Amino acid sequence: MDQKETIESGSRSRAVLYGAGVIFLLSVSVLVFAGARLALRAGDAAENAAAAVEPISDRVRELFVAATPVILPNPATIVNEINDLARLETASYELEKVITADSGQEGLVDLFLGESMVFVAHGKVFAGVDLATMTPEDLAVVDPDTVMVHLPQAEIFSDIPVLDTDQSYVADRDTGLLTKGDPNLETQVRQAAEDAILEAAQSSDILDRANFNAQQYMTGFLEGLGFTEVIFTQDIPTDVPPYEQPVPKGYLIMPTPSPAGG
Repeated sequence: MDQKETIESGSRSRAVLYGAGVIFLLSVSVLVFAGARLALRAGDAAENAAAAVEPISDRVRELFVAATPVILPNPATIVNEINDLARLETASYELEKVITADSGQEGLVDLFLGESMVFVAHGKVFAGVDLATMTPEDLAVVDPDTVMVHLPQAEIFSDIPVLDTDQSYVADRDTGLLTKGDPNLETQVRQAAEDAILEAAQSSDILDRANFNAQQYMTGFLEGLGFTEVIFTQDIPTDVPPYEQPVPKGYLIMPTPSPAGG
């Protein structure tokens, strides 16, 4: 074999080697790419499987999670707090009245034995409700947000003095020439003035205002305890259905454990 043939044979061998190397590199690249794609697909499949299983696991977990029970406020406890407010004065009526009294004598008898008095009476009447008379039956807790209340009827407090002694006075008093005057006349006039003021107050709207203001006050008091709806009833609330707590699906209401020794 001459030198030319030897050179040509060497060139063909190198070309074959180069081609085999290129094919090998391409094969390795394809294998690496295919492996990477397979790994990514496996990762996505695992994530999808975990996402599909997660809601099921959550639902299974919910079966073992106890819902928090709602504890309704105790009506007796609330009423005890209301009783502490005692008597609630929610309206007043103020009046000035002129009362005239005389002995009823006529002619000369009146000149010698008669007596007259002009009394200016200034008084104030208070009305409200006596919360100390409320009992647990007067209050019913419907649900955690709603309560029904039966308030005592408003009344005029008769034990509070009506006449204001600082502003009430005898404007004029005349006695006969032969009499020193009746020492009980002013007392009788004061009593008559007090009765007149009470009668005027009772014919006014003082009791309606007292009832309304008592409801407004009690609404604020109960809202301070967490209630959002306060319903006032004319009679003692009865037949209030027991509260049933709505329970989410998959939850159970676990009873609240009793205190030790209870």
